[in-house]
Amino acid sequence: MMKVDKLPVRTWEWLLVNEADLRDEVSSETHEYTEKLPVEIEDLGLHNIEKSYSEYRTGLGNELDEVIQDSGLKVHNYRVKEGLKVNTPAYQDFDVSGNTDRASLLFFDVEENASCTVIQFITAKDGSEEPSHFLLQNKYHVGKNGKLTLVQVQNLGSECEFVNDCGGECDDNANFHRIQLILGGGKTYSGEFCELCGRKSSFKCDIGYKLTGSHRLDMNYVANHDGQNSESDIHVSGVMADTSYKLFRGTIDFHKGCAGAKGAELEEVLLMDDTIVNKTVPLILCDEEDVEGSHGATIGQLDENLIFYMESRGIKEDEIYALMAQAKIDAVAGLIEDESTKERISRL
Repeated sequence: MMKVDKLPVRTWEWLLVNEADLRDEVSSETHEYTEKLPVEIEDLGLHNIEKSYSEYRTGLGNELDEVIQDSGLKVHNYRVKEGLKVNTPAYQDFDVSGNTDRASLLFFDVEENASCTVIQFITAKDGSEEPSHFLLQNKYHVGKNGKLTLVQVQNLGSECEFVNDCGGECDDNANFHRIQLILGGGKTYSGEFCELCGRKSSFKCDIGYKLTGSHRLDMNYVANHDGQNSESDIHVSGVMADTSYKLFRGTIDFHKGCAGAKGAELEEVLLMDDTIVNKTVPLILCDEEDVEGSHGATIGQLDENLIFYMESRGIKEDEIYALMAQAKIDAVAGLIEDESTKERISRL
């Protein structure tokens, strides 16, 4: 087994939050997906893994990257040339149906003063409940004054193991925004490592999850501050029910020389049952004096006064919980600017 989703700094072993175990092999079969690209986004095709690709760190960590390099998989490369503002999103559909074991590696190069949005749906379209394994790794480089928005919507069967890895770099005044909706699956490993190396670079991450049944979700998100006046904001909002399990690791890492940097992280978890297992590890590391960092978590059931108020308006308690759970997902979905995507999420 290989270790993934490692905390940058270890804590007590008995808490079982330092890392996660994942099988130490990756399928060499590339997953075929459908896509619709705006003409401004250049499709450079599949290429062998180059050293430059390997040097971008990701949330799941180096051990996974090493296994990927030995797998023979190729990287699908995309580029937005300097100065291009792409107003139409790129749509990518990954159908993880049937008994499959596949992987996809993607790299997005957004050049100076360019911007684009990529929307990825990872679903089992036929409602398949067969055992399956899918690895999706997105890496990126956002040039000076550039912007990349990555939207991911996941709705998989209860027998699917999904490894969702991401990481990249932002130059001066560059921005990376990741919006994630996790609506279904069996086991999900999700990570992000955003290297804020540029001055006034920024990273924003908005995650919404709804865990039911025995779904297990393991997450590791790192905002790595190197650039002066860089900013990060990690906001996670989730609902847990039945016997689901979730471990969230969120790290803001201020390095020497990132004077003026700001970072914030917050997780809000609504517990629907007493049989769930929730673990939240917010972490701030600091090697620079002139920075601002905050972290926190709100975990629990609904406030009794709120329940009383809504019941006095004729709403039953189970309906109140359903409404509030849906509201958390809708709040994250509402950040997506593409109307067709929001309509599809509503159908899911």
